[in-house]
Amino acid sequence: MRFFIRVFPKYLFRHFQAQNVKASNHHTKYIKQTCGQTFLGSCLPLTVHPIEQSMNTQGGGERAGAMDGGAEKTPALRWLFLDMNAFFASCEQQANPSLRGKPIAIVPMEAESTCAIAASYEAKACGIKTGTIIREARALCPDLILVPAHPKLYVTIHHQFVEAIERCIPVEDVCSVDEVACLLDRTQQTPTAAATLAARIKATMREAVGEHLTCSIGVAGNKLLAKLASDMQKPNGLTILHPADMPRAILHLKPSDICGIGPNMNARLAGHGITTIADLWEADAAALRRAWGGVMGARFHALLHGADLPSPSRPRRSMNHQHVLPPDERTIIKATPVIRQLLTRVALRLRDENFYCRRLILEIKWTGQMGYFVEEMRFKETQDTRVLMPLLMQLWLKAPTLRPLRIGVTLADLVPVAAHQYDLFDRPKNHALTSAVDRLNEKYGRGTINFGCCGAIIRSKIPFTRVPELKEV
Repeated sequence: MRFFIRVFPKYLFRHFQAQNVKASNHHTKYIKQTCGQTFLGSCLPLTVHPIEQSMNTQGGGERAGAMDGGAEKTPALRWLFLDMNAFFASCEQQANPSLRGKPIAIVPMEAESTCAIAASYEAKACGIKTGTIIREARALCPDLILVPAHPKLYVTIHHQFVEAIERCIPVEDVCSVDEVACLLDRTQQTPTAAATLAARIKATMREAVGEHLTCSIGVAGNKLLAKLASDMQKPNGLTILHPADMPRAILHLKPSDICGIGPNMNARLAGHGITTIADLWEADAAALRRAWGGVMGARFHALLHGADLPSPSRPRRSMNHQHVLPPDERTIIKATPVIRQLLTRVALRLRDENFYCRRLILEIKWTGQMGYFVEEMRFKETQDTRVLMPLLMQLWLKAPTLRPLRIGVTLADLVPVAAHQYDLFDRPKNHALTSAVDRLNEKYGRGTINFGCCGAIIRSKIPFTRVPELKEV
């Protein structure tokens, strides 16, 4: 049951002051001011989109505080975002003094056809950046030094610098292997206090991981703006974006400098007449909702203007492992042990993270302009490598005999262990054997026992969306 009473505000508040009415625990009382009039409602909780609900909560906090007798406003500075500078290259320079001050590029393999996955600031000064083909990089910088990636080193240093930050302030969110976000408490939310905290974090990290590993720090009202601030002064910078300085402090940037606006989104914004930060700032929520094609545009508008909205939670739907093959292994026969090893590793992750899967996808990218080969198979829920391996080989045998450049395995349609449904009529395989193999590999090293021929241990790469466990690298 729901009812609405339309009254004028002064009579409404006089009535509530006289009667001292309190909200019921079983109902939601809300006040919405529209066109100078007020509608009072008492109803069962409404189902609304979580993003819009978050924005309504943020937007209504100050007004609700005023009606409740002066609750404190949401502080202006709430987040500190830390981004390590040229992290992979800096790790190598810290570990190897002979590389310091020299242009280096981190590569997955020492081949002219590969690309740089990271570059030192000395190399960046020559125009080399992430994704630059090595043959082009050498033309830009003849003295360039190629350094094979060492993922175990990067993950180890990641844990060291996170531990150092924790001595100064709790880490709220590990965004990637070189980025973390910290929620400021009330004593740290002024520019002076935030700057003092940033200096203490930098000093603590310098003692913990070395002077050649620096970071840039951004402070703002939410994570999006704090991340933007961390990119504005590199290396070893500190930028504080106070609401009083907005948008003047970011007008010199481009829309694509903001996290979440990639090439495609940038083109869509341009199609709606938004080509500068000033255009983006002046556009209302409805305009950005049209540009994004959904509620994410309204969310972005709120974030850009300082609202501190919770990050939307997305259930894990898939996990995958990929590998770029060296030139001498770019045949289907030589790539077979590699694809088996990739499945073994992603299946181990599946078990470690307590999931089952119902779909397996094989993806092969061919050399040259030959495109892709993608095949998939559906099956009953499983997390057993012994079940998945024969299915992968069935897909692998369908692949044409071309030259593969990159191969990958994805396990999709994930089901948490708690939601797994056992089949009453199928006799499950003995999971104790798989568990025993996992324990032996963890104790004596990855690849001690394999499910068939998996070839030599291949180097892992650092994913963008998570920090791998040390045993994975």
